[in-house]
Amino acid sequence: MSDLEDYQTTRRYILQVMNEAGLQVGNTLHELQARADPDTWARIEAYLKPGMLTGDQRIIELLVAIHPGATGVDLRGYTRLRVQFHGVFSAGVSMVAGEGYLQDISHYGCRMESDTSLQPGTELELCFFYGSQEAVPIRVELATVRWAKGQEFGVKFLRLQSHEEARLRHVIAELLGELPR
Repeated sequence: MSDLEDYQTTRRYILQVMNEAGLQVGNTLHELQARADPDTWARIEAYLKPGMLTGDQRIIELLVAIHPGATGVDLRGYTRLRVQFHGVFSAGVSMVAGEGYLQDISHYGCRMESDTSLQPGTELELCFFYGSQEAVPIRVELATVRWAKGQEFGVKFLRLQSHEEARLRHVIAELLGELPR
């Protein structure tokens, strides 16, 4: 099943619950969960990675998180954090490798600047350094280039090991000031 098919199926579950319960996209995920039958909620929750969203976030953020841009509402300005992390990447199929700097980051992806040009749809492995260059990089096993313009491109994270995802969440919590550095 493709990402788009997964999104469409999950979106149907969400809209079904919303319609049956009279919810709007501005309602919280707690409200969605409380009004969904357990089987439907399990299907919605199974699509999400652990820690992707909290119950206090709005349904619209869930829709954007599972398929950015699909709702026609761009909330990235609220969730992306400006950074300047060194990163290296490789695209195995096309044998392209490069390095650059992450310009912003979220739980779901990042924007990079690099001298290496990549095309939308390119799948890659990405490692980036938070802190000193001697630090162990955070490794994204599988990512895809969503857009490219000049020396910049947007990356959607598709697969991280659970310990790498936990490290990413920790970094973002630090950047948000939720944890001491």
